[in-house]
Amino acid sequence: MNKNLTIKKIDNINGFKLDYALEQKLIDLEWRIQSKKFSELFAQISAETIKGIGISWSSPFHPYAKYIDVLANDSSFELMNHLLAATDTHDKIILSCWDHELEKIQLLKQFQFKLFRKTYIETYEISSLLKRLEQEQSTQTLIPLLEILNEPTLEQNLFKLLKYNYEQTHLDNPAKDVTWQTWKEILLDDTPDFNLSFVTVEENNVMAYIFLHPISPDHYEIGWVGMNNHTNLLPILKQQLIQLQRQGVKTVEFEIDTTNHMSWQFAALLQLEKKKSWNSYYVETM
Repeated sequence: MNKNLTIKKIDNINGFKLDYALEQKLIDLEWRIQSKKFSELFAQISAETIKGIGISWSSPFHPYAKYIDVLANDSSFELMNHLLAATDTHDKIILSCWDHELEKIQLLKQFQFKLFRKTYIETYEISSLLKRLEQEQSTQTLIPLLEILNEPTLEQNLFKLLKYNYEQTHLDNPAKDVTWQTWKEILLDDTPDFNLSFVTVEENNVMAYIFLHPISPDHYEIGWVGMNNHTNLLPILKQQLIQLQRQGVKTVEFEIDTTNHMSWQFAALLQLEKKKSWNSYYVETM
């Protein structure tokens, strides 16, 4: 590191000049700094100009991990050392970046971070997806989320399954243990489409679900996806896409994790092998 550079722990970046290259990198993190939603903020400073940033934060829903990011050129190694020095009660330290951020990935390897998840976030034309699903047959009876919420037994069954599925697909970064009622609140707070979020039921047991979330009149997000045993989710998705198309919706967005074998059923349909990924790495603190 340049001897004229120092690393200081600061409370905010106000009053400092930002290096132009850093300013471009800070676009996605500036909101966290300005709203003070961070635990630590380290700055690489030269003559009152911030050249690099190291930041950490926590998540109340995933309380066992410390999340970090490093934005710098000359002092990435030193900033990383500062971020790793204090781990408090966290079991793991996690940093996520795009698969093309090769310098950051090389830095993570220097500190023995391990890749544990790839996430694909992509938007598709509904018409193109339906063409790929032409041969997919639908034989399941699909029940709207609205009806499930009016059936206490099925409602409890659904949200217990949602809780279980989420926990099983986040074993590397466990979620806080909360009740199925809390999972219901989390879903409803995310404004699902009550009529087009579909659930399949067999012998009074929830077998699968796909939640949809409206973003705009012509764009939806595919939300949580889950199943009990080995259910084919593609027929459910196909029916949802047909209904969305009838309503004039043009595009849908997917967020698919490699740690989620349920949503990974869509990988071939979405041709994820050709897409960029948001990669998550961790190192254990104990």
